[in-house]
Amino acid sequence: MVYGYYDRANMMESTPEVINHSHSLCEIMYVNEGTMSIETECGFNRVSASQFIWIDAGIRHWDLRFNNSLCSMMNIEFQYEEVPGLAPDLGRLVGESAKLGEMFEQKPRVLTLTDRNGIIFQLLKSIIPLADSTSEQSRHLCSVLCTQVMLEIARLRGLNQTMEASANHYITEALDILNENYAEPLTASDVAEQLHIHPSYLHRLFREYTSRTMKDHLQRIRIQHAQELLSESHKSIQEIAAEVGFSSAQQLQQMFRRVVGVRPNDYRKQQQE
Repeated sequence: MVYGYYDRANMMESTPEVINHSHSLCEIMYVNEGTMSIETECGFNRVSASQFIWIDAGIRHWDLRFNNSLCSMMNIEFQYEEVPGLAPDLGRLVGESAKLGEMFEQKPRVLTLTDRNGIIFQLLKSIIPLADSTSEQSRHLCSVLCTQVMLEIARLRGLNQTMEASANHYITEALDILNENYAEPLTASDVAEQLHIHPSYLHRLFREYTSRTMKDHLQRIRIQHAQELLSESHKSIQEIAAEVGFSSAQQLQQMFRRVVGVRPNDYRKQQQE
């Protein structure tokens, strides 16, 4: 049964109060346009257009913010109740749908997912006007659509887990290549070719899952090896730069100071002391 709902074109102007609460209902916040963020007891969540956040019952959430005045959102708050004839039995569906069964078994508290084919959008657009009706037929159809929402959320969650596993595999393989070949003039195209994927896809994976570019990771690996040589050898800065893959001593010095916070010679003195 749906107990709360809205479809607002301008959240900046139409949000009536500061949110800081928990309740006994499951909640879905869907962003149609713009970007919003919200804090929950499970952490910070940023939701962009065509994404939504699902918050389980009893989870406190607060600090709903909008990055610009154009943010439009849909929201429903609902719970499952034993009302014969309104919707397919959820317990039976859990047994028949592997993804839904896995979701109910693992009991995620908060999910942020991308509505990859627009199904959740269409379902919410249908549910909200039905929830505003008092007819028995509308209540029946609304409950059926809510069940479809849960089945689609379970499917998207499984797809997201599969994509994350694939991304982690590529990132791990790429980092292995960087660690083994850091002294070479590596490019993203070189690494992507070894992994048999497109360079732009590799770039996106690193930014999305590590918050750094692949080039940043490579430079930091080189700096770590430079630190070891500065501490354990008497080689010149020029020699160390060439050995770890920098094109010049000046490039090493600039990157070293940016990452470590001191110049290479000062770092060497600190280690000797």
